[in-house]
Amino acid sequence: MSLISLGADIVMFVDDKGIISSIRISDPRLDEWGVTGFAGKRLADCVTIESVPKVEAMLAPDTKNRPARGYQVNHRVDGRPDLPVVYSAHRADWLPFTLVIGRDLRQQSLDQQRLVETQMAMEADYRALQEAEARYRTAFKLSAVAHLMLDGDRKSVLDANAAALTLLGAGKGSLTGKPLRDFFGKQERERLTDAISEARHSASPVLIDSILSAKGEEMSLSLRSYRENGVTNLFVSLWPSSGAQEIRLQRGAEPAAGFAIDLSGVPEAAVQTDADGQIQAANTLFLDFVHAPSLSQVIGRHIGSWFTKAAIDIHVLFSRLVDEVVVRGFSSVLTDNLSGDRQVSLSARQNPDTGTVQILVIPQILSNERIALPPPRSVDQAEGFASLVGKVPLKELIRESLDVIEKICIEAALDQTNNNRAGAAEILGLSRQSLYIKLRRHGLEDYRPASAS
Repeated sequence: MSLISLGADIVMFVDDKGIISSIRISDPRLDEWGVTGFAGKRLADCVTIESVPKVEAMLAPDTKNRPARGYQVNHRVDGRPDLPVVYSAHRADWLPFTLVIGRDLRQQSLDQQRLVETQMAMEADYRALQEAEARYRTAFKLSAVAHLMLDGDRKSVLDANAAALTLLGAGKGSLTGKPLRDFFGKQERERLTDAISEARHSASPVLIDSILSAKGEEMSLSLRSYRENGVTNLFVSLWPSSGAQEIRLQRGAEPAAGFAIDLSGVPEAAVQTDADGQIQAANTLFLDFVHAPSLSQVIGRHIGSWFTKAAIDIHVLFSRLVDEVVVRGFSSVLTDNLSGDRQVSLSARQNPDTGTVQILVIPQILSNERIALPPPRSVDQAEGFASLVGKVPLKELIRESLDVIEKICIEAALDQTNNNRAGAAEILGLSRQSLYIKLRRHGLEDYRPASAS
């Protein structure tokens, strides 16, 4: 026992009845739990109730299924926390007792507790960081002043808020990745490049007054450098020059002459745009839908700015309105001001007299139902696909059409080989197992060529 205790915290001799005949501890502090007083008692009586089955399993004659890491049990003493110990038992023919060796787990438990506390603190800090990031992101996106984050080396846009999209006339798409110089007149680009170079090495903001945009509007810029991941980037603020801002707001706020805009009574989120998609009016339900706090942050923007991940959908919608005047149940994905995506159904109507378009935006319940495509080899296959364009997102239509094409190819291979599955797999470049999987997926397990029947 003395020899073994050099490498263990607790050493016991336990007889066949489970009674501790002798015990030795290597650390005197363990006696604060009365460990030496366990001698003469049943080991099962010295542990907590949930540890009793573990002690009985450890002392059982069958030693084949014992875990290599031992059994972790707890000793309970009044007025103190439980003492965790991991025990392993050993038997030998020449030894009339079961040798039980224990290792104190207090330090390990303390380390685990510290680890958990540290992890909880890190998660709390991470949540606080996420909340702070969300607040600043919201402030950046909803700011009435146009702001850009600019890559200092490439001089391209890293990020832009809604006001910048409107001011630079890029409401139809995203500014991200585009060179800043492309949004200004050719005669102003050299001046802009010099200002960017100056701002990268200046501790103070660099101001540019009366610079013409690509649309010919006069505006002012403020450029300030900042460090990000070892790179010097720029924070750019833009605003219309004196006098231009008031004119711009008036243009954006005034409806087109000859008709009034009133969407307050519409029971769904609704907007009205001109023929190009620039928003002229919106109701409060639409503001709630896209998380826009005020009407001024919506008026003048292109409707496509909320469909950047499905830009082709808006193009198809407006193209269909030219021919059909009214489009209902048009599926798409809307991205709100907080970068959240949502499946929506659009219904639109074009006024042939004024050219304006009124659009209802309705939340769409996700469904697992697949698109109903015409059966393969039908005469109107091409017309069937064409009729779905504009009704479903392009990526979904492509996925479904690929399944139809795959089924057609498998049927053709079976026809050519007179239903020889091995030959069909070779023609298609598939293994026989892959072919059988595809046959089951397309319901072709019992397929027979027309010539065979």
